[in-house]
Amino acid sequence: MAEDTSNETQTDASAVKGTTFIALEAIGRYSYGRDLRLKAGDVFVAVDGKPIAWDIDKFDQTLSSYAELPALFTIFRKGEFFEIFADRPLECSYKYASDEEVEAIIEKQTEHEIGPKYDYYGFEALRDMRRRVRLFSTDYSPYATVVPPLWLLYHRMWAPLSVVLATCTVSGLISPVLLMLVYVLLSIYFHKAQTTMMRSYALYLDYNFWFIFAERSTQKAQERLRKFDEKCRFSFTHVPEPVVDEAEEARVAALMREAQAELEAETAAESS
Repeated sequence: MAEDTSNETQTDASAVKGTTFIALEAIGRYSYGRDLRLKAGDVFVAVDGKPIAWDIDKFDQTLSSYAELPALFTIFRKGEFFEIFADRPLECSYKYASDEEVEAIIEKQTEHEIGPKYDYYGFEALRDMRRRVRLFSTDYSPYATVVPPLWLLYHRMWAPLSVVLATCTVSGLISPVLLMLVYVLLSIYFHKAQTTMMRSYALYLDYNFWFIFAERSTQKAQERLRKFDEKCRFSFTHVPEPVVDEAEEARVAALMREAQAELEAETAAESS
């Protein structure tokens, strides 16, 4: 009898423990969760710094009616935490975290500090085959609207910068009024398309989608990414440079040369 009671208690405790956190079971093909680069198995630990206690069957409904959007979620992935903003339903399927995941979260939770929500900025990171990372803030920058050329220069977007300068130069030679009109149109476009431009330019440079998250500064953002890839590299780094594996670098360089040669061969065949 005592053993039965003990077993029931352990089972109940395990059940409660297993339902403490909510995990992503599957990501919808055209869902907002996919846009945020979330992955199946990601575990929601907290919302706005408070332990999450939402109904798993009404997760998206609760998020859509949440009073303080965007919500700042704390997520556990592959042994590490990160924060991310969400301002509408994720359109994914959910499950309760396993006991093993709960134990890992509880064990590491004391190592992760969640700051005030309004101290965080949105970031997006794209990474290439050499683990070079283009990291940028997704928050609105007034410089992109007021002085688009300087904003492009700051983000090292050389191709768009040359087009903008050429357009302004030609417009100015034709008419000062035309130059003013072109500048206003450029400012309106840059005001609306900042993040899209930075993302598109990174893709143009053969970077791939990697991470969307929130952090309190660029330095902390780089430190957070290093926890998920200890060999990733940044152009203007606030963290120590990783140890370079020369053999791996040579292998990647050879693969890139092969891919480039195949692409040139296909292009030549199509043109002939």
